[in-house]
Amino acid sequence: MANISVDRTIPKPQDNASDGLDGIGFTYFWGNSPALDLLGDPQASAFGVAAMGVSPGQQYKDESRDKDPFEDEFSEPKPEVIEPKPLPGDGPINILITGGADMRHVLKTVGSRCGGGKGPKIRFYLHETSHEVLARHLLFAEIMNNTSLLVRERMELFLSIYGNTLIREKDSRYIANIVDELIELVTSNSEHPLAEVLDFESLKFKDRDAIQQVLRGWKDDVPFDIEALREQRARGYYRERYDYRKNMMDWDYQTHIKEKAGIINWFHYKAFCFEGVAFETRLASYNTPNRTLASYTEAKDRSKGTSVQVRGFWGDIINSPFYAFSITTNPVDRPRLFKISGSQYRHTETDIAEFNITDYLTQMDVGEEVHLPPERPEEHVFPYASPLEEMRPKVEEVKEEDEAPKTTEAQKKGRRRVRKQFPPLSAAFQDNRVQVILLAGDLRDQLKKRKYRGHFHRAFLGSMAVMPLFQDAQLGPGSTTDPFKSTDPTAVVRIRQPPNVEKPNLLGKFKEDSSFASAFAEGAEVIAETMKYQAHFEAIQRLAYRHRVAQAAHLFGWRCEDERRAIPRMEHDMKEKTAQQIERYATDFLRFVTGPAPEPLPDDSQHLAGSDLDALLLP
Repeated sequence: MANISVDRTIPKPQDNASDGLDGIGFTYFWGNSPALDLLGDPQASAFGVAAMGVSPGQQYKDESRDKDPFEDEFSEPKPEVIEPKPLPGDGPINILITGGADMRHVLKTVGSRCGGGKGPKIRFYLHETSHEVLARHLLFAEIMNNTSLLVRERMELFLSIYGNTLIREKDSRYIANIVDELIELVTSNSEHPLAEVLDFESLKFKDRDAIQQVLRGWKDDVPFDIEALREQRARGYYRERYDYRKNMMDWDYQTHIKEKAGIINWFHYKAFCFEGVAFETRLASYNTPNRTLASYTEAKDRSKGTSVQVRGFWGDIINSPFYAFSITTNPVDRPRLFKISGSQYRHTETDIAEFNITDYLTQMDVGEEVHLPPERPEEHVFPYASPLEEMRPKVEEVKEEDEAPKTTEAQKKGRRRVRKQFPPLSAAFQDNRVQVILLAGDLRDQLKKRKYRGHFHRAFLGSMAVMPLFQDAQLGPGSTTDPFKSTDPTAVVRIRQPPNVEKPNLLGKFKEDSSFASAFAEGAEVIAETMKYQAHFEAIQRLAYRHRVAQAAHLFGWRCEDERRAIPRMEHDMKEKTAQQIERYATDFLRFVTGPAPEPLPDDSQHLAGSDLDALLLP
């Protein structure tokens, strides 16, 4: 198997265990931050505890623990307000998402802006380094637009496949039945309406072939023992303390999850850590492997020592998929959904996720938000009736099918199943209002192309996809030209300030040479995911990550919004408890506004002599 061990001489937050890197895995199937409307979402500027409960009278509030450390940290005047330029009103809005790991931002943005077939034209550029994640993007795009299913059915199917290692047999059959059509989409031979939405022209043929290979691995006859593979990962992560792993799960939950996202139920988080099942939307048997979570990673052959590709489960076994849809909701409904009684939340993270995705899908279809029904007196009297019960359909007993559908000879031979009629797309995706362009490979090489110069108006950078950003700013590992690194190896930086305060003269130093800086229009907004909701990592490391991202942005000429809370100052002898309190009340995301747009590149034909130009034009 792959070598996932770490240097055991490094001090670890939990002795006799991994430092967390091999628990995170090598393929990221879900993000660790809330879904955003990338064209303007108050959640992007949110700070503090995202899932803070609403308790009548605040009888459980601890004033000493809940004090905001930013209230009296600085006495200087408020910094300059920095805002992005208004979005273009006459052309499509171009949004780059790299390392998003899922479709959460696409789902919320399209539902909020294009619901019911109205709104601007949007082009999403989804970049991932893993072909398995790109393949999942196709599947979720199909589920979002499968209007032949009720909204609740789409929601349950979406959540089951999104974050569960074990899914219902019904879900597995759905995946196997749609595989051939997804392959046809990749090869541009499909008549599915999604062919007008998904654009594969920017992918190389080898990337398309790799996606097809991934899709073929989703069929029912392909073996994938995800339970054994996940247990193997857990043994490598917990090591000597595997038999006591419940205690380590409790440590992660109490230290990194409960204080920031208390809506996540301890028993549900423990179930995810033990079994990999996060969302159980109804009473059903979750006993079929989720083959969309299969992926490959490089390893060395034990006998020959050569590099090989190992297929297994290389996803995250520490950070649950609850953060994307479960820790925030519509402010109108939040007081009732996040209410606390007896120091316990009345609803769970799964309830919030069901409500949010139902809201997004409904907005896509009809352009109307979903809200809770009117408040009833029963909600304030024990056993506290839930407003969500009125929104759920009545449970009826149905007779299960005696046998699975028979496979035809054409399907056995690998031919595409004939579908005479496809359901129409969701109204938000019709009339070419939304386009999704898939990108793979080195992002820097992609952004160097002429067509991307000054092209993007909004962007989202995942926390596990920022290495190209650091490399473009010459801040990568082993860099000898790091302008923020002291030339004196014995010097101690006692207080680390935001780069705009520490070294204002470096603003825009690499603007002209950076493919990242040249790819954005003037006044574009770039949102970077923080490690605020990453379990197991120390708070000091998470704060240092914020500063590193801000340094790269500073070198590109980007200015940070809400700099005081986004990039807190760090003292060299800061205690871990102090860092946890500061990071808890810091912003969920880093937001930057880009500088002036780059100058357009000159047309190469203008620099050619007349005879040279004729030679190019003549046959």
